[in-house]
Amino acid sequence: MLEDQNTQEAPLYAFMQTLRKRAWVVLLCAVLVPLVAYAVTSRQDKTYEASAKLLLGSDAAVEQALQGGTAPAVDQGVAATSLDLASLNRIAVRTASALGGVTPDEISGAVEVIPRGDSSVVDILATGGRREQVAPIANAYADSYIAFRREDARSGLRRVEDALNSQISRAVRAGREGRANELREKRDDLRLLQTVQSGGAELVERAVTPLGAASPKPRRAAIIGAGFGLILGIGLALLFDVLSRRLTDPKEAESLFDSPLLGTIPSSRAVRDASASSPPLPAVEQAAFQRVRTNMLHYNDYNISSIAVVSALPEEGKSTVAWNIAVAGAEAGARVVLVEGDLRRPSFVRRIGVPDSDGVTAVLQGVAHPKDVIRRLSLNGNTNGSSAARTLDVIPAGEAHANPTYLIESERMERLVLDLEERYDLVVIDTPPALVVSDSMALVDRVSGVVVVSRMGRNTRDAAEQLRRHLENARAPVLGVVINGVGPLDGVAGYGYAYERTASGR
Repeated sequence: MLEDQNTQEAPLYAFMQTLRKRAWVVLLCAVLVPLVAYAVTSRQDKTYEASAKLLLGSDAAVEQALQGGTAPAVDQGVAATSLDLASLNRIAVRTASALGGVTPDEISGAVEVIPRGDSSVVDILATGGRREQVAPIANAYADSYIAFRREDARSGLRRVEDALNSQISRAVRAGREGRANELREKRDDLRLLQTVQSGGAELVERAVTPLGAASPKPRRAAIIGAGFGLILGIGLALLFDVLSRRLTDPKEAESLFDSPLLGTIPSSRAVRDASASSPPLPAVEQAAFQRVRTNMLHYNDYNISSIAVVSALPEEGKSTVAWNIAVAGAEAGARVVLVEGDLRRPSFVRRIGVPDSDGVTAVLQGVAHPKDVIRRLSLNGNTNGSSAARTLDVIPAGEAHANPTYLIESERMERLVLDLEERYDLVVIDTPPALVVSDSMALVDRVSGVVVVSRMGRNTRDAAEQLRRHLENARAPVLGVVINGVGPLDGVAGYGYAYERTASGR
């Protein structure tokens, strides 16, 4: 059940991590897009709208008269619930004539008839660039349409009246006076109906002058732009993360190396500048390396007497991690020796204040004994509750050699590691970058475990996969991965750091 829950949470975690790392992209889009939308819409010409509402219906008396008459069916020009498109030009001509100063084409372009679904109400919407102009156009168009409907209905009734007059004349000539009188009554009713005829259209709401422009609406455009910018920013953040080959997530590094995560090391100047003479690391950084050492020893079922600390690329903090793992062991009371295994460009032990006149190179060449090149350091202030200061032994690389791989692959190197394993509880060997030179791969056969260091934002997916293949081909006993240079909220370290900072009163 817990495994299924972790599987479900992994995509969400990765998504949130991506957004946090690319927050600047999301923020930039969320700010720029609405600003651009506001600026563009603000420069557009203003348009105003006014709407008049018509109630359309059928006149039952007129329909009955038309159906009862003998005249041919009359096309009233408009359906009961919508305007007849064929009559729009005629109404536009009427409206232009009523208003004056405008053409029928301008009226047709400014007016839109909008039915309300199945309702008998339609909107006469007038649009224009002048606020005081649109309401008169909408009202004039509505009045013209009502007049058109009324005249069209009266025209139909007159045609029916003409038909009744013809029928009356024929009845008189035939001597059918009773029938003639009956038809006369119908004709009189029809004339009365003409006088009260409305055409079945009624203006229920006149258009009024708008208070503001209908468009553009910069504020609304900015709000919509903010939503679109947020979506765009999230999409770009995900795209950049896919296109980027650099490792930025500790869990992804753990997955790529297919090894357990021993710990995460925070990005800290105190860690980078650590040496034998420097003050003890702050509690947060100390806890990080203690956690790495503890996990390294307990994640594996066999005895760890020596480790090689490797990385794929330079400047991943491998030497710093090796030093601090050794210090963490010494502070815990173990006998630890740190061996500088980079025989090509030795520099780390010199940086921490250890002379490098003789070292590993001299031992492997057979000109020095291991005990002659060991430098014992007193760890400044790191007593770990003991009355005596802890010490750490260091073996520098010594002078650079033209063919260091030959020396590392020699039998003397194997004997050196075995000899140190007998003398110490833990042997920590700092190695050169594995993808730059082959010396590291030659060392992994000499130790009981390998610790891989990967710096966030420095290492790449391709380099991590290549290093994993190298280690698999060498059948290296990989103990796990140390993720270096993480922020306080990255990976699994955030909770532990916050707890320890609170406990220590920092």
